[in-house]
Amino acid sequence: MIDAKKEWQEIELSENEHLDELIEETGFPKIVLQILMERGYDSLEAINNFLDPDARGLYDPNFMHDMELGVDRIQQAIMNGEKIVIYGDYDVDGITSTALMYETLEELGAEVEYYIPDRFKDGYGPNVEVYKRLIDEGEGVSLIVTVDNGVAGHEAIDYANQHGVDVVITDHHELPETLPDAYAIIHPRHPEGDYPFGELSGVGVAFKVAAALLEELPQDVLDLVALGTVADLVSLTGENRILVKYGLQLLQQTMRPGLQSLYKVAGIEVPTITEETIGFSLAPRLNALGRMENGSLGVELLTTLDGERAEELAKTTNQLNIKRQEEVNKIVEEAVAQLANKSENHLVNVVAGNNWHEGVVGIVASRLVDMTGKPSLVLSIDEKTGIAKGSGRSIEAFQMFDALDSHRDILMKFGGYHMACGLSLDKEKLSDLQQVVDEEGKKQGIEHATKPVVKVIPVNLDDVNLDLEAQLEALAPFGTDNPRPVFEFKDYEVNAVQAIGQQKNHLKLQLQSNNSQVDALDFGIGSKKISEIERNKNSVRLIGTLGKNVWQSRVNLQIMIEDILLDDSNTGTVVEIQRKNKLTKSMFQQKATYAFFDKKLYNQVMPYLADSSETYLYNFSDDKKLNCDTLVVVDCPDNIEKLKSLLAKATVKHFIFVGYTRENTYLNGLPTREQFGRLYKFSQTHTNVNIRRDLQKLADYLKLKRELLVFMINVFFEAKFVKIENGLMSGNTNVTPHSLEDTNSYQAYLQKMKVQKSLIYSKSTDLQKWILKYLDENN
Repeated sequence: MIDAKKEWQEIELSENEHLDELIEETGFPKIVLQILMERGYDSLEAINNFLDPDARGLYDPNFMHDMELGVDRIQQAIMNGEKIVIYGDYDVDGITSTALMYETLEELGAEVEYYIPDRFKDGYGPNVEVYKRLIDEGEGVSLIVTVDNGVAGHEAIDYANQHGVDVVITDHHELPETLPDAYAIIHPRHPEGDYPFGELSGVGVAFKVAAALLEELPQDVLDLVALGTVADLVSLTGENRILVKYGLQLLQQTMRPGLQSLYKVAGIEVPTITEETIGFSLAPRLNALGRMENGSLGVELLTTLDGERAEELAKTTNQLNIKRQEEVNKIVEEAVAQLANKSENHLVNVVAGNNWHEGVVGIVASRLVDMTGKPSLVLSIDEKTGIAKGSGRSIEAFQMFDALDSHRDILMKFGGYHMACGLSLDKEKLSDLQQVVDEEGKKQGIEHATKPVVKVIPVNLDDVNLDLEAQLEALAPFGTDNPRPVFEFKDYEVNAVQAIGQQKNHLKLQLQSNNSQVDALDFGIGSKKISEIERNKNSVRLIGTLGKNVWQSRVNLQIMIEDILLDDSNTGTVVEIQRKNKLTKSMFQQKATYAFFDKKLYNQVMPYLADSSETYLYNFSDDKKLNCDTLVVVDCPDNIEKLKSLLAKATVKHFIFVGYTRENTYLNGLPTREQFGRLYKFSQTHTNVNIRRDLQKLADYLKLKRELLVFMINVFFEAKFVKIENGLMSGNTNVTPHSLEDTNSYQAYLQKMKVQKSLIYSKSTDLQKWILKYLDENN
């Protein structure tokens, strides 16, 4: 059967008086406001600022650290006729940053040229050998301005300083502990700065520099800003949302010959350009230049005024993108075959091939992560040198940089962060690499890792239409921190299953409800899964986003599938896993039997139950049978045997496990010896601490989570390390040696962690099967 790649977490959209007030005050559709409120925009001002972003919401560029210093140096260079070199990067953010800075300096009359590093020869960021060439052979270069890079370029910048060349860094990447000794470092998150918005892309920072240089907003370059910002996957909130909104409008009206030619070869309809056009059409083509040849072609494409040259460059860009796609598909096929032929099942994928194209191995690694759910390292072996060079992509549960950082003895080069890395090593060390990452995977517990969570809104298929799709567009542009709303569709049948595309590896479903018929598409799902879906179409469950398909002037609603599973619980008892950390009144309005383990919660919820509903408060000695259509288990038991006992008493058609729990005990984990020691030292040096009033202050002081601190205090109290009277805690001076692990509080906490691991943080499909097993014994 097909399992879901992600954990589907249902969210309940709010229903309250405040919502009604906002609908009346704003005039925006109800569902748009509900989604915004769920995302934290719950005031009239916040909602208006989000839905109607205005250029007045942009901050003064001079708020940014070293902006005035850097701008003064650039202006001095222009006035003195000094030669300036812009040092960029080969991805879309770097290309657009370079183009924007180049056009700005040219407009100001600077003697300026640009340099885009070669991915294969120079690598990312300031390269000391390139700096040497620029300075020694650059005919009087006296100022280098970096864009989208620089904060990690110590060696190259030191060389520039030693040779009398100033470097102004403009960057947005993570700051190292020690910053280079540059003339100026313009960065929105500089530790000595106080810029209000730290999520700008490289081209966003370049735009701010241009605004400071020109002393006005350079609106004519906002098309470049939108391209780089969307392509770099930075947060599409705050200033970025404003810049992208206006940038998209300019992309639809652009006068740049290069973009006009690129639209033509890519088959882009100008009026329909959105952030998705950038993400799925423009950015991959521009990125292909740096992956397959050199990113400098991209800067030329974006800045040329020569129509014929623009057409030539656009065709080259498109051809290189096609070549990139072919290389990726070829290597993915070979990599999947390698994985299938491995005799062992590894926690981390490691694949390598002779002379695989180095420019696309990162894309292949991402594909393998999507296909297998495992961290993946993909390397190309140079047959002449025997060196394997490649890229890694990870999952949230696996810290890839940490895993490899302590094993540099087997690596020749290595760098990266949590979710990605670049590395090279002797091909003879590949087996050692596999062993190392598997061992590190075990240490990090990725075999028990939960899936990434996606928030979904449950909706009946009858309730989705083009009006709803149009209403949701008010939330656009979509992207990081502002995702397109994802729906879990209910109450439909699958009429038809079709494999589409040249390789027949894309899926098209026809969904039918009482009043609707909607197509749902899943690209790249694979022919094997499509065949399985065809055989089990009545078991299909899916989540997805709403879109529209325009064909010959006809507009139809369509669903873009985000995740899909085949639910074998559709026969017999239906088991639904909800797992909530928040309860709302609306959850108790359906006719059902609601079962509780906690008496206090039972009493709290009773007033909100529908009149037609029944309740059951768990009692181990009660032999009462539960015969009902729908049974809702509201809370999570403190002992898994209690749930087994309840299931043994139940005969139901529909079983819903809500599993509400107030505390994330499993995620909080056990306190370390050092944390226990910190509390002990505090308790022995302080008396009459008011833990009723000042518990959060104490937690902040000891750098502990509040829930963890409560547990530790309970353990200390039971072990008589502290005494508590009328809410005042003091250390006990006569402490008898005592094993904390032997206390009832400690053992109860361990038991709660075990229960939550099984019932709250397990895979939904595994829990469904476990519940069905015990229900089937009774039904």
